[in-house]
Amino acid sequence: MIKNLAIVGGSCLLGGAAVFFISPSRDAWSTIFGSTLGGLGGATVTIESIKKSSKEVIKTQQQIQDLKQEHQQLLAKVQEIQDRHNKLTQQLSRAQGQLTNKRHDLNNLQNRVQEIEQQEQDLKVRLERLRISNPQLETLEQMAAQIGELSQNKSGLEGEIAALNSQLQELANQRNSLAQIEVQYHAKKAELQELTEQIQARTESLQTLQTRQGELEVIRASYDALSAEQQHLQTRIEQLRPEIQRLEGEKQRILQVIQQHQQDYQEIENLRRQIRNLNAEIRRKMLDLQDIEHNINTANITMNGLRVKNAQLQEEKQRHQEEIDGLKGELENLSNSTEVAMKALKDKLWNHLPTPPWNIGNSGDIEKQFLQSFTAFLNLQGLTFTRRVVNAFHTSLKVQDISALVVLAGISGTGKSELPQRYADFIGAQCLTLAVQPRWDSPQDLQGFYNYIEKKFKPTDLMRGLYQYNHDNQMQNRIVIVLLDEMNLARVEYYFSDFLSKLESRRSGDTYLEIDLGSLPLREEERRLKIPEEFLFVGTMNEDETTQTLSDKVLDRANVLTFGKPENLKLREDGNNSPGVNRPQGYLDYEKFKAWRRRPQVNSPVVRKVKEYLDRANNVMEKIGHPFAHRVYQAITQYVVNYPGVSEVNSAEFRYALADQFGQKLLPKLRGLMIDDYHEELEEMKQLIEQLGDEPLTKAFEKSRNSSTGQFEWKGLIYPEE
Repeated sequence: MIKNLAIVGGSCLLGGAAVFFISPSRDAWSTIFGSTLGGLGGATVTIESIKKSSKEVIKTQQQIQDLKQEHQQLLAKVQEIQDRHNKLTQQLSRAQGQLTNKRHDLNNLQNRVQEIEQQEQDLKVRLERLRISNPQLETLEQMAAQIGELSQNKSGLEGEIAALNSQLQELANQRNSLAQIEVQYHAKKAELQELTEQIQARTESLQTLQTRQGELEVIRASYDALSAEQQHLQTRIEQLRPEIQRLEGEKQRILQVIQQHQQDYQEIENLRRQIRNLNAEIRRKMLDLQDIEHNINTANITMNGLRVKNAQLQEEKQRHQEEIDGLKGELENLSNSTEVAMKALKDKLWNHLPTPPWNIGNSGDIEKQFLQSFTAFLNLQGLTFTRRVVNAFHTSLKVQDISALVVLAGISGTGKSELPQRYADFIGAQCLTLAVQPRWDSPQDLQGFYNYIEKKFKPTDLMRGLYQYNHDNQMQNRIVIVLLDEMNLARVEYYFSDFLSKLESRRSGDTYLEIDLGSLPLREEERRLKIPEEFLFVGTMNEDETTQTLSDKVLDRANVLTFGKPENLKLREDGNNSPGVNRPQGYLDYEKFKAWRRRPQVNSPVVRKVKEYLDRANNVMEKIGHPFAHRVYQAITQYVVNYPGVSEVNSAEFRYALADQFGQKLLPKLRGLMIDDYHEELEEMKQLIEQLGDEPLTKAFEKSRNSSTGQFEWKGLIYPEE
């Protein structure tokens, strides 16, 4: 490669001048010579690396020789250990065979001794019998001789046994010695394994080194070739030095010529560039002229067509204007129809809204003071409710994100309707009372419907309240209590089930109702009504022969408070029933009300204790055939955690809250249960309730269990008067 470069450099002497006029660069020749010298320097670096590699080859060969000698020594040592192992194995095998034979002989002799001893014993017995019965001297002497002979045989055999025992002991000693030798054998075997592994590793290293030796042999050959090439190149460099000096002088001369003609060359290039630009501009102008002439012709043709099209469009515009005027009239009529259809929804519902919002804190002490003030307010109205009823009602309203309905059930005249109304009065909330009718059998009875004949929407107060709450900024953050009075006059599942499901879904996100106006146009923001979380729902139930019971689906989503027969009948005092007596000014906004709500913490002692009770209760309910799932567990836990005053599991408030939920959600599921069929399960439930330690709950359970009908008749958890 270097030779070819030198030849090319020599050829530049003949044609180089013309090249330099075209591309005048001072560094051209230095680049050529620099690359040539750089190639020679690269060859020098390669030779040095080859020398180093040769030294490594010699060192590697020495290592290979050392490894071969060490390998031969290891093989000799392995062979020696293997021979010794074979000899020891043969000795051990022979000793074990002798030991087996001697043991067999010993067993035979011992059996023979036992037989002789038995014969001797038999002869002695016979001799004794003969002496007693028929003493015959000759027979006795024969027997005595036999006994003596047997004794001699016995002594001989005992001697043989002793000799065999000695041999057995010697063999045992040999066996122990062989056992030690076997231990040594295993140690040597492990050592042999280790040496074998070392040999394997050294063999692999030897193979690697042999491979590397081959590579180094190739490198040595390359080194020799490159050394010869280096000598040749060195000679060539010495030959080229005069030529390089001559070329350097020629280079300087050419550069001077280039410098002299540089300005002339630049002017010529500028003139050529201007000529090329003018020719290109002339060509562009000619093309533009042709395009303009073509566009003029096209425009004339298009203008004639547009004149005709304009006349047609004028006629079509007139026709469309007439249609637009007709549609405007129809749209105005439709707008008037929509306005008429929606008029009932827009009739003013909220009047005399209290202001301003209460300026109170969010602590538990503030909530406790609020409940004390509300209880005093009820007393001033001539209404008597126990503290547990007030706390249970207040807590049920707080947890309506999961238990979306509070049901106040019991006999008529116990104040079920007045409690939510007075609660709304006290906090400055709006109260919508809906009187449920026996004919209600669809969601339209609760929400309203569109009358296609009158072309009007017939809303209930609930829909009016929802519509105006969504479109009245003054109502934002205000609490609204919706009271379904005597809600079980009709089947709750028929008219309220779908709406109850929507209420429950509020915890997961915004929930909407839709207004149906048939074919009338209605904006999306008016068609969809959000059910605000500020709406709290309460229902009352009179339990008599004219009413319907609640299904498990409703019970799972509601908290049911029972109002029983009062222990003492009282007259209501006159003059203290004004709703404004002793009521705080302003209103309780929903954000402050919601701030009293607490979320259960999984690892808190209260939550763990609730789970312990509910797991046991669920086991009993499963045996009965009425188990419950996550919704009921979450609802009960949230109720207990939010009950006023619950801070630890040993408090009376914790016992009250958990007893409330047993009476409100679990025991109503047992209605109609045949008591005799589930005696053991009911006994187990009784023990669990007794552990709660709430006397009203225990009494209510016993009363339901001892029903005269033979069925479990749950009448509700009734709180005693204070």
